[in-house]
Amino acid sequence: MAKHLAKCPKCGNRLTYESAVGDRMQCSSCGAVLKAPGTGKPSDPLIGQTFGEFEITGLLGRGGMGTVYRAHQASLGRDVAIKVLPKQLAANPDFVERFRREARAAAAINHPNIIEVYAIGEADGHQYIAMELVDGESLAARLKREGRLPPDDALAILLQTASALEAAHEKGILHRDIKPANLLFTSRGRVKVADFGLAKQTGVDVSVTQTGASLGTPLYMPPEVSRGQPADARSDLYSLGATFYQAIAGKPPFEASTPTAVLLMHCEKPVPPLQSLAPDALPALCRAIHRLLRKKPEERYGSAEELLAALEKVGASPAAPKHAAGRTGRKEHGRDSAGRRDPVHRQDGRSPGHVGGVSSPRQAEARKNRLPLLLSGIGAAIVLVVVLILALGGKDKEKPQAKVPPKEVQTQDPTTKGLSTTKEETPTPTP
Repeated sequence: MAKHLAKCPKCGNRLTYESAVGDRMQCSSCGAVLKAPGTGKPSDPLIGQTFGEFEITGLLGRGGMGTVYRAHQASLGRDVAIKVLPKQLAANPDFVERFRREARAAAAINHPNIIEVYAIGEADGHQYIAMELVDGESLAARLKREGRLPPDDALAILLQTASALEAAHEKGILHRDIKPANLLFTSRGRVKVADFGLAKQTGVDVSVTQTGASLGTPLYMPPEVSRGQPADARSDLYSLGATFYQAIAGKPPFEASTPTAVLLMHCEKPVPPLQSLAPDALPALCRAIHRLLRKKPEERYGSAEELLAALEKVGASPAAPKHAAGRTGRKEHGRDSAGRRDPVHRQDGRSPGHVGGVSSPRQAEARKNRLPLLLSGIGAAIVLVVVLILALGGKDKEKPQAKVPPKEVQTQDPTTKGLSTTKEETPTPTP
């Protein structure tokens, strides 16, 4: 089978490696002579092959649990990402089960901040997952380029990531490997949590984790995990804290020459004060990060929902940058993190009373309780206006010039103030 290299930019014809001569290649359809991207040989033997309905077109990256490729799904006319388990690992049933568990875990969560899984399969002995292709960079790449993030940007990204973890934890699923490399950005600035390869359903004994493979990354690993103790949702929150400590400070909370030394520091050493490394960060945000990094799980936030409630207060404080609250994007397309339709949805993706891009259950209940009062108030005001009109009309029956035109009655109704449904145009958030 001919291996496809790319599409001709002039006519769209598929180009093959066989058409490349040196650093030049000629399109067999329109005859255009183009520069070949490479030596004319595929850099990876899987490039150009077809897995199911997905044709692999390029290499995106490599990791411990597999290689990620760009692929094209012709039936839907879209590009996707395909993660392929290395053949030497595919021969191990435990690794295959762990790999498939990643797909099942991610597919079980329907959330705008988690990468969507499209399919799982096997082709020529290769185990693969087809998933959403994210067209931006990772937080790790951004930190490598910029060093650290402005604290308000970090807060916006933290809120989106915490919202994703909240949805996963509600399904009983732990991520177990939160780190900058697993937080991706779309071109519109939305966070996508990737790589549920270490995911585990809470309450389920998973023998795969007993193969000796390292669960998590030492720079972000919670103390209880490094000690071999059970992990829970608070373990993900610790890794989240370590990730955003680095994002705000420009360095991880602990660094050493060996992974073992780093793990010992996570278990025994106090976390260096974040405020001293990032004086421009809000003290409340620094306190939230430090609480995430407490050694004992019971001293951290009890859940991602509790963390989000605390971050709402940070975003709503007078000292918070005014634009930070609009950049979190917890709600998208009028749906909350559980996929439910929000009855009142603004153009900027935030509901009325929405603080920091996150609407807590308490706020939602308060809005629900206020609705009957608002409707009854509107009804009473309308009745009052009608009575006044009838009274005035009867009193001045012989003076038709005193009649109030209908359009004036409408403008005099005080209950219509503040109820405009005009949508405001708000630019798409970008971290």
